[in-house]
Amino acid sequence: MKLNSNQNLKENYKYKLKFTFKYNTITYCINGIKLYKILPFFLILFLSYYINFTAKPSFAVSYSPLKKYTMRKKLWVHKLRIKSGIIYQLNTSPGYVSVITLPVIPLDVALGNTGAFSEQIVGRQIFIKPITYDYKETGNLEIYTKYGLINVLLRISNAKSVTYNLNIANTIKNVFVKNYVKNKIDALKTTLSKKYKTRELSLSKKAEELKKEKRSVMNLILMINRKIINKSFTEDGVTLTALAVSRIKNFYYLQYQLTNNSNRKFFVRNVYLYKEYGGNFFNGYTPDKLEEIPVINKTPHNKYYMPYKIIKNVIIFKKGGKSGSNGGGYSAQSSGYTNMRLSFHILYGKRLIKLKINGINP
Repeated sequence: MKLNSNQNLKENYKYKLKFTFKYNTITYCINGIKLYKILPFFLILFLSYYINFTAKPSFAVSYSPLKKYTMRKKLWVHKLRIKSGIIYQLNTSPGYVSVITLPVIPLDVALGNTGAFSEQIVGRQIFIKPITYDYKETGNLEIYTKYGLINVLLRISNAKSVTYNLNIANTIKNVFVKNYVKNKIDALKTTLSKKYKTRELSLSKKAEELKKEKRSVMNLILMINRKIINKSFTEDGVTLTALAVSRIKNFYYLQYQLTNNSNRKFFVRNVYLYKEYGGNFFNGYTPDKLEEIPVINKTPHNKYYMPYKIIKNVIIFKKGGKSGSNGGGYSAQSSGYTNMRLSFHILYGKRLIKLKINGINP
């Protein structure tokens, strides 16, 4: 029995050793797996903390947000969106050269503070280098391109805040394209405006010359075809005189004159031109009917005229034209222009005076 008990004790001890070894091995493996998973996380966290508090990242623009890039690119290369009405900030430091990458080759570049910064243009890139150790110096850089104007604020800072590359080359889809199209349209409008303005002035000059020539020719024809009338009518010191009548094709030009021999002004209210017809054998063919002849040009009515004033003008009418009152044409009785009457209605003080000249035969 003792042997059996000793044997049992040995077996129990061996079993405990095996179980303890297996438990310790499993625990070690589990702890090793957990440590393997957690260690990189703590390592990344430590590196992030170190970089954020020891190497301050440089923000290239204080007025526009940076795109979210990787941490390495964020420290050196800044790709920014182009927006209208903002200023881009570029940090430089003594001993460093910063680069501005543009969407196109600049047309002109102006540097404000030439005593603190120097610039060099190579294609689409501008190299900026500080030439002083004064960290309080600032300056501005104005870059003019065919897409628009780019404003950059230059600052001298420590080496940790240097902007190595301010890249705005891949952002021309927004503001710059609109500015480019607008500038193109404005330039085209200016060119076309100048071109057509010059042409318009030339045409206006030619038109004025043609008007003068036409006026001269008309005056010559009117003088040749002129028929003297010289009929007058006077009342209260105001005289109406039918001077002459001329004709060019179907147009008639009746020349008249108003003379105010009194010391009072008068007002011309209306001007009428009539065709007289009718009459028979028994009344001696005295006209007893009137038909108004429409006047084409603007006659001097609805206007005051001063004392001792002489007014000369022309009444233009057309043969076979339409009357201004009822819109109808002349009748067969008025086809010939004989026995015409010219009538002026004048307000002389508070009186209405009618100046009439009958028997005008063109």
